[in-house]
Amino acid sequence: MIRAGWKSHAAYMFFLCITLAMAVLSACDDSSSADADEPTASLQSSSSSKAKSSSSKELYPDTFKPNDKEYPYANIPRIVIYTENQQKIKDRETEIPAKLQIWGKKKAESEILDLTIRGRGNSSWEMPKKSYKIEFDKKQSMLGMPKDKDWALIANHYDKSLMRNFIAYRLSSALGAYYAPRCEFVELYLNGEYLGVYLLTETIKIGENRVNIPKDDLSYIVEVDGKYKANEQIVFSDVIIVQDKGKAFRVHAPKNATASVLDTIQNFIRKFESHLLTFDTGKENEIEEWIDVGESVKHYWIQEFTKNPDSEFYTGVYFSWVKGEGIKMGPVWDFDLAFGNHLNEMINSTEEWHLRKYWYFYLYRDLAYKNWIKECWIENKSIFEGVLDSIGVYKSFIEKAALNNFKRWNVLEDASIKLWKNKTFSSYDEVVSDLKNWISKRFQWIDEQYH
Repeated sequence: MIRAGWKSHAAYMFFLCITLAMAVLSACDDSSSADADEPTASLQSSSSSKAKSSSSKELYPDTFKPNDKEYPYANIPRIVIYTENQQKIKDRETEIPAKLQIWGKKKAESEILDLTIRGRGNSSWEMPKKSYKIEFDKKQSMLGMPKDKDWALIANHYDKSLMRNFIAYRLSSALGAYYAPRCEFVELYLNGEYLGVYLLTETIKIGENRVNIPKDDLSYIVEVDGKYKANEQIVFSDVIIVQDKGKAFRVHAPKNATASVLDTIQNFIRKFESHLLTFDTGKENEIEEWIDVGESVKHYWIQEFTKNPDSEFYTGVYFSWVKGEGIKMGPVWDFDLAFGNHLNEMINSTEEWHLRKYWYFYLYRDLAYKNWIKECWIENKSIFEGVLDSIGVYKSFIEKAALNNFKRWNVLEDASIKLWKNKTFSSYDEVVSDLKNWISKRFQWIDEQYH
């Protein structure tokens, strides 16, 4: 049977997530506050000593107030970043000193904060609207999210709805995943230039408010990563061969792992995959000794429901593992090409099963696991169905900001980018309607399989 924690108030928690998100964004709309054009005295004083020093004046402007004449305030927070000497961010490796301030409609909502910024992403880094990784000098709470140094600003340039990642992370949280990245919509200004709507999101790391496992040499965060770089911590498994190749696994934590730690991770993955190869179809194969079944099933359904192309064990599939315990699949990550947004029409189809590949190909052979998959859908059906209602709420958050975004990036009628679904839209309303239609049909097809 599915664990009892999956059943309790699931639908209520999903819509509570929506309500809390609305409260955070509503708090950022300070249209009823005083019409001050500059930060309040308390905020100004904390940063003015830096701004007024001769060296700081040379490196950064006197005010971080965004110029919003062309792109007016749109009821979501505005993040303003200036790099030192306004230098350009040219790559994903070089960390450039910078400062950041959050703005509401007419006044600053934070102090001026010190950080570094660099580029992030794989294929998305080649897009004109780029994503960024930021790291504060000290832990900061961002828009009500728990304090941490590390955050990401996701451009979502492939996603004309701007909300696919947001939906998936909220869905993961509603299903009760052990951790789902918190995130909020913002508009970004970089060195005085308006860059559009971004998703400010937590990054995947070990931490009390992130992946909450011990921070030691017995706890690991690993990603299946077919796009790894030469200088990254990579282990390989050649037990399960796909297209004449084994899989590369990137070790995100611990950082600077010893050769012994990397050997431990590699040997565990190989042993787990060797066990998968022994599975007898239609029988129970003692999988609970190797994986956290609850987390695995939740992870499966988020990827299956959304038909996320990045879930096919090539890149972006994360899991955590504490030595002596089972694998926890997740956190989920990277859904900009999901929900029917890929060039491949087989992936875009709202019908057929998607994630019966690699580890899940073998797990689905197990009789107990197959039943857990079915029970999870039936017991959480209202949460998946509720995604449709949530989209209207999310749209209301960012509709005005989306108009700014598509004024800055005129892509609604553009079908030229390689990975985009070959479809154009005349308006943002049409984009959102297309997304809702896809989700509705996907829900119906899956639900029909269990009747």
